[in-house]
Amino acid sequence: DPHLSWWGPSRFWEFRIHAGGLQGSGVTLAGSPYIGLGHNANLAWAMTTGGPDTADIYELTLNETDPTQYLYEGEWKKMTSRDVTLAVKGEEPQTHTLWFSQHGPIIAKHGTKAYAAKMAYDDVVNGSEVWYDLNLAKDYTGAVTAIDTLAIFPQNVMCADTSGNIYYQRAGRVPKRSQDLDWSVPVDGSKAAAEWQGFHPGSDLLHVLNPPQGYMQNCNIPPDAMMPNSPFKLSESIDYIFASKDYGDNRDGWTNQRGARAIQLLGADDSVTVEEALQYAVDMRIYGADRWVEVLRQAHAKYAADYAGNSDYQPAIDDLLAWDLESRPESTGALKYYYWRKQLADDFGDMVKEAEKSIDDWYAIVEGRPERALQEPDEALQTGLAEFVKAMGVLKEHFGKLDATYGDKFRVGRGDASWPVGGGGDVGNRTLRSMTYEKDRDDHTRWGTGGQTSTQLVQLSKPVESWMYLPVGNSDRTDSSHYRDQAEKAFSKAQLKDTWWRPEELKDHIESRTVLANAPA
Repeated sequence: DPHLSWWGPSRFWEFRIHAGGLQGSGVTLAGSPYIGLGHNANLAWAMTTGGPDTADIYELTLNETDPTQYLYEGEWKKMTSRDVTLAVKGEEPQTHTLWFSQHGPIIAKHGTKAYAAKMAYDDVVNGSEVWYDLNLAKDYTGAVTAIDTLAIFPQNVMCADTSGNIYYQRAGRVPKRSQDLDWSVPVDGSKAAAEWQGFHPGSDLLHVLNPPQGYMQNCNIPPDAMMPNSPFKLSESIDYIFASKDYGDNRDGWTNQRGARAIQLLGADDSVTVEEALQYAVDMRIYGADRWVEVLRQAHAKYAADYAGNSDYQPAIDDLLAWDLESRPESTGALKYYYWRKQLADDFGDMVKEAEKSIDDWYAIVEGRPERALQEPDEALQTGLAEFVKAMGVLKEHFGKLDATYGDKFRVGRGDASWPVGGGGDVGNRTLRSMTYEKDRDDHTRWGTGGQTSTQLVQLSKPVESWMYLPVGNSDRTDSSHYRDQAEKAFSKAQLKDTWWRPEELKDHIESRTVLANAPA
């Protein structure tokens, strides 16, 4: 039973142990720009965006005769100030005065009102200690100790150790606040009741150890969507601990395509092998695309006769309706799907967002229920089919043929060379292989610019084994053979390769050696 860790800034990560409980070994899959291995490679941890509310805005009433004073509990209090001088290239230095209240720095003024930002991390002096503790942790308890310093910024933190434990905390330095106030708007800074009452310890924050589901996953989604029957519910939590009210109605009750696909894979697999983990890391299936294709199928059944004179219509619709929902580089159906969804977004914008609410039902897999029945009105079906025909015309104009592939448009490369790539994207075709592409180039290609930029799979064995790839290459020198070699040989092919941890593994791959002699005394 291997102990696995996979990561990369795809911001997708998940942790699982054997479904039978702690008798099985821990398996970790992770993707985050913040990752690490603990002491002796017995612990893997990762973080991604999301967390509790750790800052507030206070509205201050200023003294009309002296705007450096503000009202607090019926008395005027004096602000403090500090001058800072900024050097400006080609100009005279600029001096600015910064003003501070007891609630924090003044960031805005409007008439007799000033607004102060109070931030939980203003007085943190042990910011690097948490990383030291995480990197020396021997198991999940060491990670808990590190997080309990409250020095970590708001993040979803997950860890797994080689004893088979998985642990999650929605970490952050969270102030204790009066629950009688609305912290989603500036609070009255003149009232002592609005003061923070210290900070919540880590034990107050959302956390779970070894959930019965046997796994957890998070890719910038709310805690309630991490697994079916999640132990986390907004209605049963202090709301600012669950998530900031800045998220509005998006604090819970939703997931994204990657989160839904992760649950689909993990819920069907109670023992992840290295081979399976390597496939999950580059999974290119577009979750939920089947429902959009079904809408198109319904539209085709009703309105195909409208395009009887269009010689491109039938081969194009046949290709998309037969598509396997994978955004692989060689797929012609994937490119047609992309062009159709983009055409809808370009032409209808907000109306398409409303259609997405009725067609997409990603949260169904979190709730463990059947997806809603598709009930698109005839007008929407007719419009959707017309947009498909229009999109196929654009595709053919761009590439001179209807059977262009996904990899003809989506590329990975550097300088003047690129190769076909699959996965990710936008306009409803996000995948676990999370990719971000730049805008269309003059030749209508889109090159990858972000997403899986440092993907790695680690087996916490003795000794450690690892597989990885980079999107382009590990040298910035244009004359180096490693300037873009991984784009061609690994990333384009979605194949993670062995890495070399030990000297005996590295010795056969040394290309050059430089010896630095000691300088003379």
